Amino acid sequence: MTVLTDLGDLAVLLPLAGLMLLWLVTLRPRSAAGYWATAVMLCVGLTGLSKIYFFACSPDRDLVSPSGHTSFSMLVYGSIALIVAAEGGFWLRSATLGAGTALIAGIAGSRLILGAHSLAEIALGMAIGFAALAVFAWGYLRRKPGVVPLRPLVLAAVLLTAFLHGHELRAEEMLHAISAYLHIGSVFCR
Repeated sequence: MTVLTDLGDLAVLLPLAGLMLLWLVTLRPRSAAGYWATAVMLCVGLTGLSKIYFFACSPDRDLVSPSGHTSFSMLVYGSIALIVAAEGGFWLRSATLGAGTALIAGIAGSRLILGAHSLAEIALGMAIGFAALAVFAWGYLRRKPGVVPLRPLVLAAVLLTAFLHGHELRAEEMLHAISAYLHIGSVFCR
């Protein structure tokens, strides 16, 4: 299970998000890069703010920390699958969307099985990630460039993921400290 969970760590997903931005900037129209940046900020921002708030004001003991692994995996892997599927024929589209969905579900499921998150936290992470993915998908598919080279994106993503797999970036402790520092509980939880 840790093999799947590690694929959803910030140490893997942040560089993949940077790779996507770089790849999108090279495309025409460049507005796709703007939609990507907006989607990443939305996903990271909503996940981080939700964590800060729920650390102090949890409405339920099963909802303390929305799953960042799930939300950011939904956005990053979902976007890669969307791009590949949009450029391929029926079989490639079906295989890519199936594999992307399985990977995201596997990462989300691993968080539950490992006891890192509750079902409610995974569901909230999934909702945040899906909203961010919808923003990117709307912008990308609306003005999809003609033929785009997928090989560089896919190859670089696979190599980057293989190289960074197993590394960790821990943001949870920092977000907990921010919540305590801002006295979120005393201000918003009444």
